Formats: sequence, structure tokens, C-alpha cells
Amino acid sequence: MRTLKMFLFLLFIWLQYSLWIGKNGVLDYIKVYKKIIVQKKINKNLDVENNKLILEIQDLNNKMNS
Repeated sequence: MRTLKMFLFLLFIWLQYSLWIGKNGVLDYIKVYKKIIVQKKINKNLDVENNKLILEIQDLNNKMNS
């Protein structure tokens, strides 16, 4: 019985390690999530710049056609 308890305890410790620290664990998830948030902000700023450029191009085309 003592061996079974020790085995289950070690299994529990190993599973917790895998969940929190192991590859694709919670800590990796948090790092990736933060990178995604930063990239979304960058993409939003780039979208604004792209829209400005599109409007400027359309304005130039309208001036040339008039």
C-alpha cells in the first residue's frame, strides 16, 4: 500500500511539473499570449498606416483624373 501511495504521489508531482513548467505548459502559454497581444497592437497600428496610404493614393488619383 505504501508503494502505491508513493507511486501516485510521484505521478502527481510529475503531472504538475508537466502542466506548469513542461513543454507547452501554462508558462509557455502565458509567454505566447503576451506576444500575441503585442503583435495585435502592432498590426492595428499598421492597419491605420495602410488606410492612410490608401486614402492618400485615392486622393492623388482623383486629382490626376480631374
